[in-house]
Amino acid sequence: MAVILGLVGGIALLAAITACIVYFFFPKVMLMAAQSSDASKAGLEKKTVSLDGYDVHYYEGGEGPVLVLLHGMSDEKNSFVKTAGALTATHRVILPDLKGHGENERRAGLDYSIGGQVDYMDAFAKALGLSAFSIGGNSMGGHISVAYAARYPGKVENLIIVNAPGLVLDDNEPYSGFEKRLESRDDLDAMLSGVVVNRPSIPGPIADFMIKRLNDDFDFLNEMARQIRDGRDYALNDVVAGIPAPALILWGRHDEIVKFNVAEAYSSQIKNAELKIFENASHSPQLEIADEVGGAILEFLQP
Repeated sequence: MAVILGLVGGIALLAAITACIVYFFFPKVMLMAAQSSDASKAGLEKKTVSLDGYDVHYYEGGEGPVLVLLHGMSDEKNSFVKTAGALTATHRVILPDLKGHGENERRAGLDYSIGGQVDYMDAFAKALGLSAFSIGGNSMGGHISVAYAARYPGKVENLIIVNAPGLVLDDNEPYSGFEKRLESRDDLDAMLSGVVVNRPSIPGPIADFMIKRLNDDFDFLNEMARQIRDGRDYALNDVVAGIPAPALILWGRHDEIVKFNVAEAYSSQIKNAELKIFENASHSPQLEIADEVGGAILEFLQP
């Protein structure tokens, strides 16, 4: 018995040491494990499809009408994973990494403008055999969704806009890019303060990994922001009124990145639109109040 207890104790100690090593030295592994767990709980499976040699990584799960949800700039497909938990019971939910984001290649020479991302999403939809579906997204993902609905009105059954730019109304510039690299965890906290009302408690090694990843993408993301500002579908002011799809506009009240007058303009200019305001959220309500966002989307999509 003493031998068995000693062996069990040794295994427990080894597991604890391994966990510490992973925590401090391999935070990416820890983060990916947490993301995989969240995806599994939401009923999502990770998949890959190739578009002319460009591999697209995405989550998919559930059965029923198709719903595609797009993340924002410098974000990734995990953005809507927890929201998807309320949706996969009734819908086939698809969460792709946008071009140059997440697990997708940051390939030089591609078109990363909003119009370029619309082209990419249409190729992705064709590769999956999607002829008609609902589409939505947060921030840049919402901007792409609006542009897609304007360009392909016959393919979009419903449109969901979550704190998204796309209308040029004043001097607000959500695609101004990053002025400098992050130098500390305080810099990361300051950046997150612009996205959520209540900053999450992020373990130090994970925070350091996030800082490194953002700094590694610094030049790439600034080039992407420039392409968006100078490229196709940056300003959708002249086309939104022609969107026939019913639209749900979800807005975190405390957003300081995209001004509330954009939400009001979407609501008034899209013919069949409804606006729902979340008083307890900021620029990314799908991260802060995932269940509320999922519930609002589900209610909107119910026949």
